[in-house]
Amino acid sequence: MSTFPIRRSLLLMALLSAVLAGACSTPAVTGMKVHMQNQEYQDVVLLADSVIAMGDSLDPEVWFWRGSALTEMSQWSDAAESFWKAHEIGAPEDMAIDEYWFVFFNSAANTMNEGDVGTAVELLEKGMQLAPHRPDFQLMLGDVELNMNNDLQAALDNFQAAAGKAGTLVADIRTILEETSDPYELDYYSQNLQQAESIWIQSLFNSGTILRLMAMEAEGDQVSQYALQAEEAYMKALEVDPTNVDVLDALAGAYLIEEDYQSALEVYDQAMVNIDLGVSEGWLQPEGAEQLRANMLVSKGYALIEMEDYQQAVSVLEQARGIIGDDYIVLASMAHANFVMENYHEALADLEAVLMIDGLGPDELANTYYTTYACYNRLEMDEEAAESLETALQFDPDNADYWRYLASTYSRLGRRNEAIEAMERAEELEPGE
Repeated sequence: MSTFPIRRSLLLMALLSAVLAGACSTPAVTGMKVHMQNQEYQDVVLLADSVIAMGDSLDPEVWFWRGSALTEMSQWSDAAESFWKAHEIGAPEDMAIDEYWFVFFNSAANTMNEGDVGTAVELLEKGMQLAPHRPDFQLMLGDVELNMNNDLQAALDNFQAAAGKAGTLVADIRTILEETSDPYELDYYSQNLQQAESIWIQSLFNSGTILRLMAMEAEGDQVSQYALQAEEAYMKALEVDPTNVDVLDALAGAYLIEEDYQSALEVYDQAMVNIDLGVSEGWLQPEGAEQLRANMLVSKGYALIEMEDYQQAVSVLEQARGIIGDDYIVLASMAHANFVMENYHEALADLEAVLMIDGLGPDELANTYYTTYACYNRLEMDEEAAESLETALQFDPDNADYWRYLASTYSRLGRRNEAIEAMERAEELEPGE
């Protein structure tokens, strides 16, 4: 979890307002304000702690200035504790504690990174109480529900709520920018607008991703319903930033769920245009752009395979291979396409390249050797086919289909006893098949 940067100009404005409004403050609080103006933050904390130790712990100003000083020192947890204490005591509205919402967000992020999820959630909930208009808290709560609790619906609820708040925040900031001509405000709110739009896009992207997951787990009409909702979320995000390649890729993925392959291909092509645009305008580094191109090409290759345009799929996947080198998904997809086109020798070459990749898991190795068997089987090379299946079974020994195919291959080779043993093993794994 990343923390939110301090907006020092915002803090100074809030502090200045508080100083001007603080004519009736106690001498100790006045001293804290002077220390704050002089950027003597540790002195503020020491003075506040001294006042609290002497029994004056019910003055919200003491806790407020303590929290402000700790904020300047990026001591997020202690600052959050101080601001919350000021809030509980009854800080007046002109103290504007809600302007320090990011203290609770940053404290929660750090606490989350330390593994204390419960305390982090409490901090997020406190932040929501202080600044209910901020979308940041529910964006992080959505991450917690998704990654910690595996609760898709709760995650979706939080992401959608964050998206709604972010959209309102963006509209409010845009209104301010339209109505002001002050250079300081233009700069300040322009930066705020960029941050708010980023949160809006992220919330919409996350909402769409959850809906895509739900679509993949759903059945019947619900598949289309979830996929359409995902598309709506992605389209809204693209209204904010039409060049966002990640959102375009996700939108294409939603189209694939609905088997709308043509729309998916159009989105992939648009993503490639945007990648080139990003490099030319400097907001994408060439190295990162190459990886994005490869990702788009792999996804496009998958779509073409689903459309049964295997020749074009191989061509596109070969382009991806040229960028990222030998990759399991790329080569396995190429092998599949070549197999369907009855280009068995080309498929075998792809599979041989797969086996040269380090770090493959048992499932990947089993699938590779099985596909190798399938190619040799079509080429009527039974010795090689049997050897490939035997190797596949080393990685997936409980696959009844593999044993059944091996029995058939042994039978063609005249290895009758081994064929019987292989078929018996298949029957043990799947009785009655």
